[in-house]
Amino acid sequence: MTAPGFRWDSSSRAVLGDALVRLGPNRCVAEVRPDEVLLTAQSPGGGRDRAGTAALLDCGAALSTVWTVLRVLGRDPVVTFPATVAAAVHAGPARTPTSAEWARYVALRKVAEPPSNAPLRPVSLAVLRAVAADDFWPDTAVRIVRPEWAPTLRRLGADLAGQSSLLVTTPADTRRHQVLAGAALHATRLATAVRGFGSRRFALPAQAPAERARYVEESLLPGIPQGLLVVGLAPAKR
Repeated sequence: MTAPGFRWDSSSRAVLGDALVRLGPNRCVAEVRPDEVLLTAQSPGGGRDRAGTAALLDCGAALSTVWTVLRVLGRDPVVTFPATVAAAVHAGPARTPTSAEWARYVALRKVAEPPSNAPLRPVSLAVLRAVAADDFWPDTAVRIVRPEWAPTLRRLGADLAGQSSLLVTTPADTRRHQVLAGAALHATRLATAVRGFGSRRFALPAQAPAERARYVEESLLPGIPQGLLVVGLAPAKR
């Protein structure tokens, strides 16, 4: 339940609307009610095909955005996962936002996909470790891509040779896990932007749950792969 004293009024709705628009075209609908925000994936696949998985990941990005906005509005978000929607977010108790949370909010404006033909210059392992360590979403892990994972990732269509990359995994592959993975992916992009670097999301192919479980069991990956991020320095604008 939303904590007493907070309602999504016209002012806070405007702040949230501006933040959600910056996600660009996506397959998640955010319904802002006076006491909650409901996120609904727009896909008939229900998360069990490529379109469904992409829609749930998009709802995760929206969830990360709502979370970021609520924090600068001085509230702790309370997230639930009802069966009827991808996620529901209520405003919890009041808590003053930190300087790091304000920086993440500012980074919402900085996160933008670079052109597909614009390479990102690799960054140091220290940068990747710092970005990965910022992950706070439950049941998710953000890890630096290890050389021994390369053959498996290439089979998934990701040739990351010579690039600085991060892998987001979950321990299972439910709708909830896919939404959380989307939130972790978006939050990691924010953490990257806060440090002045660019990022590019790499979409992984959707697989049936049993196929994914078997695939991971036979590979060296540390969990269900939900998304990849390439991190680096964007080329200077001319």
